[in-house]
Amino acid sequence: MVIIDVGRFGAFVLDLDGVITRTASIHARAWKQLFDQFLAQRAAQSATPFLPFDPETDYRRYVDGKPRIVGLQSFLVSRGINVRLREPGDRPRSVAD
Repeated sequence: MVIIDVGRFGAFVLDLDGVITRTASIHARAWKQLFDQFLAQRAAQSATPFLPFDPETDYRRYVDGKPRIVGLQSFLVSRGINVRLREPGDRPRSVAD
């Protein structure tokens, strides 16, 4: 565990998410991992071609700078995939549902 003596600092930077550090490439790789797993499973279940998420084009066009759920929906809609948002208390569903 790291203990920080806050008395030694005059200020703190709490939000480094792309403001000071360049994190877009890390985010794009994480989205690629998520989307590729989903798209591969969906392609296998529906006998359609697997077209992977492009961390450059797809990330910038559909995900970057948007709230997570909006980016998620934006990308899926770009692939012709419409998803119903879940509500608290909804039962789990498979990708094919």
